[in-house]
Amino acid sequence: MLRSLRVPSSDRLAVLTPWVLLALLGASAPVAADEPCLDDNAALGEYGARKGVQKRDFLKRLRVEVTAWGGFFASDLLSTSYDYGGAVAFYPVEDFGIEASILVTPFTLAVEKPLTQFFAGKVFQQSLAFVVVGNVLWSPIHLKMRVSDKAIVHGDLFFALGAGDTINPTVQGATFDVGIGFKLYPNKWMAVRFDLRDYLLLQEAVAVQRVTNNLVGLLGLSVFLPGPRK
Repeated sequence: MLRSLRVPSSDRLAVLTPWVLLALLGASAPVAADEPCLDDNAALGEYGARKGVQKRDFLKRLRVEVTAWGGFFASDLLSTSYDYGGAVAFYPVEDFGIEASILVTPFTLAVEKPLTQFFAGKVFQQSLAFVVVGNVLWSPIHLKMRVSDKAIVHGDLFFALGAGDTINPTVQGATFDVGIGFKLYPNKWMAVRFDLRDYLLLQEAVAVQRVTNNLVGLLGLSVFLPGPRK
C-alpha cells in the first residue's frame, strides 16, 4: 500500500516563494505604450502629438521687406481721416530691423463751418500731410497659430520706435512715434501685417498750439526680398 507523500509546510513555502516573486515583478514591470508616429515634415503627428521645439518656418535675416498699407488717422486736434502709404525695412538679424515709412493723410477740421460763420472767414485750410519717419523694429515674440488639422501659420509680434518729420503747415517741429504690430506669414515670401502707432506732433490750428497724440491704425501687405531661403 502506497503512502501519500506529504511535503512539510516550510519546504512548500520555500518552493513557492521564487515563483511568487517572479509573478509580482512581471506585474509591476512597465509596459511600453504605443507612441504615435510623427512625420518629420508635419507640424503635428498622429492624434495631434506634439513634436516639441521646432525651427522657424519663416526667416527675415538679411532680407528686405516692402510694404503697402492704409488705414485711419485719429488726431487730437483735427478730424479723424484715412491714410495710406508704404514702408521699406531691412533685417540685419532675425529679431531686429530698421524701417523707413511714409503716410499720406488729409488734415481737415470738422468744426470749420461754425468757426467760419463766427469769424466771417475761413480759418483753416484743408491740406495733405506727409508723415516720414524712420523706425527700429524689434520682434521678441514668434508664434504659431493652428488654422486647420494639418496647417499651422507662423507670425511675429513686434514693437516700433522712431522719429521723423510731418510735412504740413500745421506741424511745428519733429515727429516721434511708438507702436506695436502683428504679422502673419501665409507663405515664405509674403506677410499680412497690422500696425497700431501713436505719432506725437507739436501742432497748431485755429489759434491753438499743443503737443498732440495721433493714433494710427494700418493694415498692410508685405513682400520679402530676396525669395525664400533655407
